[in-house]
Amino acid sequence: MIRDPRALFIMLLFMLCGWTLALTSFALVGDNRAPTVARGLALTVVATPLGTLFGWLISRRSEWRLALACCGAVYFFTPFVAARIETILAPEAARQTVGQHTVYFVSVLALHLMCGLGLIWWRSRQPVTSAVQDERIVTRRR
Repeated sequence: MIRDPRALFIMLLFMLCGWTLALTSFALVGDNRAPTVARGLALTVVATPLGTLFGWLISRRSEWRLALACCGAVYFFTPFVAARIETILAPEAARQTVGQHTVYFVSVLALHLMCGLGLIWWRSRQPVTSAVQDERIVTRRR
C-alpha cells in the first residue's frame, strides 16, 4: 500500500529524468570510446543515482542521511556488479582493457533502473514521519 504518493511521484519523476539522461548520454556516445567522450560515459554512471537523490531530498528533506547513504551505495556498488555481469555474459569483452564494454554500460543502466525503482517503492510504502509532516506544514505556510 502506498502511504506517501507525493514522495512516490517526485522521486519517480527525478529518477526517470536521470535515467533518461543516462540513456541518452550512452546512446549519443555510441561505439566511440575515445577519451573525448569520457564525460558522456561518466554521465551514464552518475545520472540515475543523482536524480534519485535529488527527488528523495525534495520529497523528504528530513531523510537526507538515508538518501545520501542509499544513493551513494547504489552509485558506488553498481559498477562492480555490472563488471561481474560483463565477465559472465561477455568474457572476451571483459578481458580487454580498452574496448566497447557495451554489456557493462547496459548493465549499469538496468541496475540503476531496478535499484531506483526499488528505493522509490520502499520509501513510498513507509509512513510519513512527523518530521516530514511538520516540514510540509511549514512549507505551506510560507
